[in-house]
Formats: sequence, C-alpha cells, structure tokens
Amino acid sequence: MHSSRIFYFLTTLITLTLADGPRHGKRGYIHPHGPLLTLPHVSASAGVLVGPHPPHPHPIHGGIGFGGEHVRFDLHTMQQPNYIQNEFKKLVPVSLENLIEEEWKAFKLTYGKSYPTDEVERFRREVFIENRAKIARFNQEYSKGKTNYVQQLNPYGDLLNHEFNQLLNGFRQTTANATGAEIPAPTTFIPSANVAIPNGVDWRQVGAVTGVKSQGACQSCWAFAAAGALEAAWFRKTGQLVDVSEQNLVDCTTEYDNDGCQGGLIDPAFQYIRANNGVDGEEVYPYEGQDGQCRFKRDGVVAQCTGYVNIAEGDEKGMEIAVSTQGPIAVAIDASREGFQFYSDGIYYDPECGNGQDDVNHAVLIVGYGQEPNGQKYWMVKNSYGAQWGIGGYIKMAKEANNHCGIANQATYPLV
Repeated sequence: MHSSRIFYFLTTLITLTLADGPRHGKRGYIHPHGPLLTLPHVSASAGVLVGPHPPHPHPIHGGIGFGGEHVRFDLHTMQQPNYIQNEFKKLVPVSLENLIEEEWKAFKLTYGKSYPTDEVERFRREVFIENRAKIARFNQEYSKGKTNYVQQLNPYGDLLNHEFNQLLNGFRQTTANATGAEIPAPTTFIPSANVAIPNGVDWRQVGAVTGVKSQGACQSCWAFAAAGALEAAWFRKTGQLVDVSEQNLVDCTTEYDNDGCQGGLIDPAFQYIRANNGVDGEEVYPYEGQDGQCRFKRDGVVAQCTGYVNIAEGDEKGMEIAVSTQGPIAVAIDASREGFQFYSDGIYYDPECGNGQDDVNHAVLIVGYGQEPNGQKYWMVKNSYGAQWGIGGYIKMAKEANNHCGIANQATYPLV
C-alpha cells in the first residue's frame, strides 16, 4: 500500500475516533487504543467533546511518581515534559500497516466476513479502507454542523455503493402484466375529516411491529415492506402480532410479475394474498434469501387481506393521517446514496436524494413519525437490512421536506 494512502487512512481513522460518541446524549471520551468497531454506536444526539479534557473541578490527587519524584497528579502534571518523556518511552510502536490490518480483522470478525480467494479479500479490504475514509470525512462535516445525521461502518462496509444498490435495493418500477393475472384496482385513500392528528405516533409502542429482519443478498425489500404492513393491520384487527413469511411472497408472487430476489413491487404482494386467501407464517415458511419454488401450505396461513389502499402520489399530509389512523404503511424511497448505506443516527436528509417516481428503488415500512426538540420532523422507518444497520435497523427520514427521497410516491397499506 502506498505510504500516502496509509497516512490518509490513519488521519481519517483518528478523526473518526474523536468524532464517535456514545448514545443517548452522554458526553464522554473514547479510549484511543480500542478497535473502532467496538466503539459505542455513533449518535447524532451525542454531546461530543474533542480535544483536551476540560479542567476537572476537583483535581485528582494521587501518589503517582515519575522521574524520582512524588508529585500530586492532575491535568497540569500530564502536560509536563518529564511526565510526557517518561510515558512516551513505555508506548509500544504500532506500524500503520498493522493498524489497518487490525481494523480489517475486527471488521471481518464483527460481521462474520469470509472471502473465496485472496484476490477477492484484497479487493474488499481496499473497498473497506475507502469507505472508512469517506465515513470519517462525512462525520467531520457533522461535527461542523453541516449535516443532520452521522454515519458508521456496518455489515456493508466492504461493498461499493453501486454493489450495495444492486444487491439490496429491489423496488422495481414496472406496471407490465405479462402473465395476464387478474389485478384488482386499489382503493383510493380518503383522509378522515375532523380528526385530531397527534404530533407523534409510534406503532411499535403498542406491539404492532415485529422485530427487525435482514433480507440478506436478495432484493426482496418489497416483500418485507408488504409483510410488515400486513402484520400491523392484522394486529389492529385481531390483537395478535403474527410473523408473515417474506419467503412465501418471494416464491409465490411471480404470477403477479414480481421477480423474487431480483426485485418486485408491494401492491402485487397484497394482490397475491387476497387471491390466495392468505399467506403463511415465518415458522411454517422460513426465510431463505433466495428464489425457490412456491411451497405455500394452507394450514400455515397466519393473515389475510381483502385489498389494499394507495395514498395519492406525493401527499405527505395524507400519509401522516394514514399512519396515525390506520397504522404502519409500506412506501418506496430512493436509497441509492452513500449516506443511506452507512446511516447510523439522526434525521436522514441528502439534498441529492431523488423524489421522482423513477428515483425510488427500495421499499420500507413507516411505523410512525415525530419531531426532535429543535423542531425537525421525521418519519420513523423500519428497514430490512438487519439490526446492525442504522438505529437498530431503523432510520429517521426527513418529513415535510418536499417529499424527500420520494417517500410519498408509492405509499400503500392492506385492507383486512
């Protein structure tokens, strides 16, 4: 590796170490010798202190001796030349290459990474280093108050951005009906009149949302979004939270022009469940993350739907009313930006994020909405990248920000 590249990695790594901070707004300092992947989750609400410790109101007294002296130990002591020279001699030099290698090993161990050949691993290592540097640069911008969210390495740290999009974001813009299956028209959403809409809603708090899942290397986001919306609607109807099988939808909706792990749409999933008079549960039809033959079992049905409702394109106010009065809704967004790939915390806003119909490429589930103390509004969104991504698998997306990332373009929920 070129020395200039190593130096750049080291400087950005140190910068990110200083920028990392614990969750829940607690102020603290990061021990400089621990691997970065074991640091607390980066939080956009954390109070980060960078630089020398502020003076302690009560200096620490101790019998610490150096240079043949017995002195009172405090911050002033730590700045003395004799102390620094003495402690410097005790430090064990670490080469830059070793530092990078330790970071790489920690990444592989943390996320269970393995590669088929040495050549593939060398390439993925270079991608990892590049992503690490980009994250550090971005978080520097956050520390300057130039962004509303922070980034952190996650299981996708060894993927280029276009690879990430091609592997995971499978919402497909297609209306073709090549198979000729009967597709009922959606019901139009009519917002309730004279209904007081709360300032914040979170359907997780009443038990209407199942745990975060991972779609793996399968473009089945549409199936997870559809399943999540049906789970919530069924909970509201029956009081029982069921776990709908995404694999059932992946394998069995090809007749409705979905393409399994190569992508699909949300509405055809509801169309299939309606025509099939139900969908299996996860226990009977577990997720495999790959295409397979349809293996639906009638005795495994856990939920049904009678149709679905589409909210008018671009109508965020209508979405707010629907989420507050009907429950979680499935939507599509533009998830193609690098900031989305490594989102960690805060309200996601990227001025380059597309909001047109042709821009959306990933399906997710809105489970609520809220507002930060500073007045910034957000949608609380459940993703299907696993709990090691984002805020335990969730992301706060900018609300009432000109249909940011096209979040209101394809909003829908099932009727039960």
